[in-house]
Parts: sequence; C-alpha cells; structure tokens
Amino acid sequence: MAKISVDISSTENFIEENKTTQSLYPPTAQANLDEPWCHVQETMNLLILAMAQIELGLDDGDQKVASLGELFTDMASHQQQVNHYLATQNDTPKAIIDHGQQLAAKVNQGVMAFQFYDRLSQRLQHVVNGLGLTKEVLGDQDARHTRAAWQQVNQQIKNGYSLEEELALFDCILQGGTLSQALALYQQHLAKPQEDDIELF
Repeated sequence: MAKISVDISSTENFIEENKTTQSLYPPTAQANLDEPWCHVQETMNLLILAMAQIELGLDDGDQKVASLGELFTDMASHQQQVNHYLATQNDTPKAIIDHGQQLAAKVNQGVMAFQFYDRLSQRLQHVVNGLGLTKEVLGDQDARHTRAAWQQVNQQIKNGYSLEEELALFDCILQGGTLSQALALYQQHLAKPQEDDIELF
C-alpha cells in the first residue's frame, strides 16, 4: 500500500506565526466575539457550512464513481467473454490471448481501485458525523460547558471508527498530539505488514 505524503509544514508554520501576530479584528469587533451568542452561533454556522460542503462533495462523487464502477464492471464482463471465445479458437495466436488476459487483469485492477473511494467516503462521513455532534453540544447552553458532554461526544465519534489507524489517530489527537505526530503515527499503521492491515466495513 502506498504511503500518504502530506506537507503540513506550511500549516503548522501559519499556526505558529499567528500566535504572536496582531488580531485581524478591530477592538470593537474583538469585544463582540467574546459574547456567547455571537461566537457560538458563528461557530455553529461554520460547522454547518463545512458539513454541507462535504455532503455535497460526497453526493457528487457517489454519482460519478457509481457510473464508473458500472462501466468497469461491464468492461470486465465483456472482456471475460472475449477471452473465453478467443481461447476456444484453434487459430487464435498466443500473443492475442496473452494481451486479452493482460487487459482483463488491468480492468479488474480498475474495479478494485474503486474500493479506495469507499474508504474515502467512509472517512468523510466520519468527519460529517463528528461536526454534527460538535454542533449539537455547542447549541446546548448547558452541555457546551460540561466536561461530561464533550467526553460523550468524543466517545460517540470514536465508536464510529472501524479502522485501526483511525483509532490511533483519534487517540493521538485527543491526548494532545500535534498534527505532524498524528499523521506520522497514521503512516506507521499503514506501513504494517499486509496481514495485519485488516479493514472492517
């Protein structure tokens, strides 16, 4: 399985630089942000926006990938029939049979490649679910100030994960790990031998 190469240096540098830079908001606007009704509602609005964008992206992707999946499945079926016919003919050159078998193998690889989209879709759906739970607890004036409520949200998010690397990523972040540490840990799990890399959907 290929490793994921992620350049996070620019993101971390941006976060570090903005810790000491002057606020982008003028004093009056900054004061308004301290009012619960303002910053909580604005946060919830941005969470809903993020959820909507992801959901729309998933819907668009599902339609395209479904069409491509059906196309590749049909191609694999026709290729199998062609190869079977060629193999039953006494005058079919061996090179033609070999090319047909290679083409069938490539088409099958294409069909299998769509499984990666399933994994991406599942991951993004986890993000949507997590944002939705966060929005709900922020919208409750009592719950958003309660440690138990946030612990419950974290547990619900964790319960939605089925991949070992996702659970490791979750634990690292919730224990205060940095972005680079979490991604490095994720890549370590991906680098494990194939027999240990079992995915349950």
